[in-house]
Amino acid sequence: MLKSEPRRLLVSAWAVRIAAVCVALIVTSLLLHRLFDFPTPLTLNLIALSFAGAVAAILLGLFALLRVWQRGYHGAGNALVAIAVATAILMWPLSLLPTIQRLPEINDVTTDTANPPAFMTLAENRPAGAQPPDYNRAFSEIQREVYPDLRTLSVNRDAAEVLTLADQTLRRLRMEVVREEPPTRDNGNVGYVEAIDRTLVIGFRDDVVIRVAGSGRRALVDVRSASRFGRHDLGRNAQRVREVLRALIERLKSTVPEQRRSRGS
Repeated sequence: MLKSEPRRLLVSAWAVRIAAVCVALIVTSLLLHRLFDFPTPLTLNLIALSFAGAVAAILLGLFALLRVWQRGYHGAGNALVAIAVATAILMWPLSLLPTIQRLPEINDVTTDTANPPAFMTLAENRPAGAQPPDYNRAFSEIQREVYPDLRTLSVNRDAAEVLTLADQTLRRLRMEVVREEPPTRDNGNVGYVEAIDRTLVIGFRDDVVIRVAGSGRRALVDVRSASRFGRHDLGRNAQRVREVLRALIERLKSTVPEQRRSRGS
């Protein structure tokens, strides 16, 4: 008498399908967001849904392996593939846990926590669902403790010239400048440059503003960087402020002040 072939487990097939859908959902949402300005809140929700689906795929895969071991059903291969793919998906958020635990939950960083530069044009154009443009005063003490190196930059240069160099610096960093207001007597000798920066992979848009105050031979430069979405920036805004200050300092060193140039000519 011939033995009947072991039954195939539908649950293992569904585990593979769910894992595959999660992969497709993540890739599609990231591409749409990066290339076609897909709404950020919807992108984040789809990614979160994919993570939840990956957990479900792992649980179904483990259940399928249990049934294979108990009853000898076919489907162990599908179950293992589903678990492997879903685990790879979850490695993305899991890899961020050390950074989340090490850094504070803030999303707005500035060199002047007492009087941070304000967003004007960027505040008016923020999309629906974005974080409020006003600086959260609760961040100031946390930032001073975690990022003590972020301070106001004092430059022995004319403020208007420094603002021009700040504008050039942001453009060289491939940021989209949306506002430039030079320091004049009418605005209290305080100038601003506002720009939008995009993260490399996902393409999140973050807001940046540089304030240059002063006149004559001395200028004070403050930088602020804020995430539009999310409560934790993973340290990206502090890193961006450092990059802007470092690039501006290099730009200042590589240029000759207008007064010195005119005297030498």
